[in-house]
Amino acid sequence: MNALRSVLIALVAVLAVCVLGVFLFRLAVLPRIVAEEATGPVLAWRALIPEAALTAYAALDSAPDDEQLLYIAETSTEPALDGQTVSIAGFMVPLDATRGTTAQFLLVPYQGACIHTPAPPPNQVISVYAPGGARLFHNWQPVTVTGVMSVANQTTSLAEAGYVMTLNRIKAYREDAGATTLTFVQAKGAHDSPLLQ
Repeated sequence: MNALRSVLIALVAVLAVCVLGVFLFRLAVLPRIVAEEATGPVLAWRALIPEAALTAYAALDSAPDDEQLLYIAETSTEPALDGQTVSIAGFMVPLDATRGTTAQFLLVPYQGACIHTPAPPPNQVISVYAPGGARLFHNWQPVTVTGVMSVANQTTSLAEAGYVMTLNRIKAYREDAGATTLTFVQAKGAHDSPLLQ
């Protein structure tokens, strides 16, 4: 009887350790895995501009008054991004603000866009929705946003956006440790943005 009791106690102890292990895994490890998976690929702003738009930009050098080329260059979007979870760095332009948070903002490739300088073309503007509200960052502070991208045109009070994102996460942008120059500097216009290089 004592042997059976010892075996049962050992089984209960093993079961308790397993339950504790699962609990600790769900508490400490699983959120990190989910957060890492939710980042998606990190995009450069150039990835938002499809080949047709790049070709049109190049053609504008010899035909600067061609309205059709300008329309293609500025409004063409990349259909492969639709429905993808991605991360991209840029500058926040809030469309609303309540107590240090915003429910909708524009993400733009250079500092001061839509506020101090003209808006970038629609294919270089992302309208970001933050269902739970997002922390406001100053317009000079670059941020990295992560969320699900939709290829959809949207008119806002400040600019036309060629993309819409549902926000999963926002954080202050950090340069890579080995970076020798600043990535983010104020540009004269969208076509001069260092993020498009």
